[in-house]
Amino acid sequence: MERMQGEQPSRRELVAAMFSSEFVEGGIDPDVLRRVHAGEHEEWLNALDRSGVFGKEALAELADLWRREPRELLEALLADADDVARRRCLAAWAGLDQAEDGPGRAQIS
Repeated sequence: MERMQGEQPSRRELVAAMFSSEFVEGGIDPDVLRRVHAGEHEEWLNALDRSGVFGKEALAELADLWRREPRELLEALLADADDVARRRCLAAWAGLDQAEDGPGRAQIS
């Protein structure tokens, strides 16, 4: 999705710019994926807070969004992923979605 000249980047674009390359560099860590899926977003929110890019209100809105829809954070984190890594990650995410009787052990290979 291209932005018009002068248009401000979305919050997802800003989050992606800050975290995406690090998230996919060297392969996606299954434990990190599980934490994102489980709603353990403190490390991401703390990093955003320390960056000074987002105000308290914006951070609260992101925290609420990610609590309701953790896939929103995942999509931002996958912005720099290649197609193969993205498909593998989304397949593992779907496995986590289906694992209702325990923590699940999604495989990312």
